Amino acid sequence: MNLAEALLPLIPSLPGVLAFVGAGGKTSALFRLARELDAAGRSVLVTTTTHLADPRVEPGPFPGELVFRPEMEFPRSPGSLPGPGPGLTLLFAREADAPGKLKGIHPSWIPGLRPVWDFILVEADGSKRLPVKAPASHEPVLPPDTDLVVGLVGLDCLGRPMDGRTVHRPDLFARITGCKPGAPIAWEHLVALVRHPEGLFKGVQAPRALLLNKADAAPFLPSPSQLRVLAAELVLLCTLESSDPVLLSSRAGRPG
Repeated sequence: MNLAEALLPLIPSLPGVLAFVGAGGKTSALFRLARELDAAGRSVLVTTTTHLADPRVEPGPFPGELVFRPEMEFPRSPGSLPGPGPGLTLLFAREADAPGKLKGIHPSWIPGLRPVWDFILVEADGSKRLPVKAPASHEPVLPPDTDLVVGLVGLDCLGRPMDGRTVHRPDLFARITGCKPGAPIAWEHLVALVRHPEGLFKGVQAPRALLLNKADAAPFLPSPSQLRVLAAELVLLCTLESSDPVLLSSRAGRPG
C-alpha cells in the first residue's frame, strides 16, 4: 500500500489540504505523497508555512516546478494567485536567510489556493532532521481549515538517549513525555508525545494520521494493540524509503 491509498480515505472531498508535522521523515513523506498523487493525475501544490530544505540541493531528481512569490511571505493581500502547471508545483516566498532553505508562505494564503489544486501539501513545522521532536509555543503553523494533519515520528529514536542528538527541543520533550535527559526513549514516551495536548498534534482540530516511520531501523515494532492507544484516526507503520512504504495500518479512531 502506498501513502495515497492509505491517507486519501480520510479526506472527504476535493480539494484537500494536508499539513505535515513532527519529525523522522516529514519532508520525505510530503514529497512521496506529492509524487504518488501526481502520478495518479492529480494537480498538487507543495509548500510550507515555515521553512523547507531546498529540493534543488537534495539528492535525487528535482520533483517539480519551483515558483517564488515574495508577497506571500506576509498575510494575504488582494492579487492574482498562481495557477497549476504541468506536474508538481512547489510554491515559496523566497530563498531563506539560512543556506539551503526556502522561506514558506503565510498560512492566510492557503484558503485562496484551495480551488486551484486538487491537493495542497504543507510542511507546518521544523525538526532539524532529527527522529523526534516536541513542538514549541509557535508550532505548528497550520493553515486555516486543514483537512488532515499527518504527524510523523521516527522509530529509530527508540532506545537512544534523550538528548539533542536525537530529539529536537529535548527540554520540551522531557516535560511532555516524562523522559529524563539521557534516559533511553521508550515506547511509552512516544505514546505520551502523541496523546499529550501540547505534544505532536498540539492545537489540531482536524482528523489526524500518524506515520511511525523508519520501522526498518526500530529495535522493536509496536503490536496492533499498542497502535490502537494512539490518538489518531489512522496509524501507519511504515518505511518511507521502501517501494511499498506502509507495512501496517490501524484505523482505531481517536481515543479520549
